[in-house]
Formats: sequence, structure tokens, C-alpha cells
Amino acid sequence: MRSSKLERAYREHMKHIDSSVCTFCKIDKGHKQFVEGTKYFKVIKNQFPYSLWDAQGVSDHLMIVPREHIRSLAELDDKAKVEYVNILQKYEKRGYNIYARAPQSVMKSIVHQHTHLIKPDGPVKKFVLTVRKPLIRIIR
Repeated sequence: MRSSKLERAYREHMKHIDSSVCTFCKIDKGHKQFVEGTKYFKVIKNQFPYSLWDAQGVSDHLMIVPREHIRSLAELDDKAKVEYVNILQKYEKRGYNIYARAPQSVMKSIVHQHTHLIKPDGPVKKFVLTVRKPLIRIIR
């Protein structure tokens, strides 16, 4: 969950995205979002990081992105899979939560496979969830 300010910025940003060009493919060494790279992957900062995860504030929000434009982890070859697990292990040891949506998820805004690395900041936050649209739609 993002702060309302970041969510508005994200939605505005998404209105102007050229769907023929992958945002993640353009990020590499020297880009302000680039954190580190390996042979098969890059770790990048999320431009619109979550503010809340598992009822905790978020101190850092990174993503693991395959260098090759793929939709699913199933498309990785064996060497890339080993490297992926090694990266996950490295960040898990540093206290990051690991999250990835399935390729067919309607919530996935960028098709290029990516795995979120979300580092909580500690204490559980109290929050109120407001819903602007009905969660359930009854069709008769």
C-alpha cells in the first residue's frame, strides 16, 4: 500500500507510459533507480515505493528484475534460477520481505517479471482502510 500522495503520483505516471517500451528494460547501471546488477538480474529501487506492508511502515522497497524481458519466472533457465535464489537469500538475510505477482495477475502493472523486496521499519502501524469502489459487484 502506498501513501495517498505516492498513489496519485503513480496513477498519473501510468497514464503517460508508452506500453511499447518496457520501463524496467531501460534501467541499468548509471540510472538513479539502479542498485546492483548480476549476470541475469538487476536490483532497482521502486520509483513509487509502498508505504505500508503487513501493517508496518516500509523503510526500503527494491525490486529484482530479470535483465531479459520475461513474463514469468518459469521462463528462466537453470543458471538464472540459481542466481535468483541467491539474490533472494541475500536480501532475506537483510530483513526484506519477498513478494511477486503471478504473470496473469490483474494487479500487475508492468508485464516484465519483477519481485518486490520490501523492508519493514519495525512497529506495527494502525491504519484505516477506505474503499472508494465497491469490493463486490452483484450482477443480476
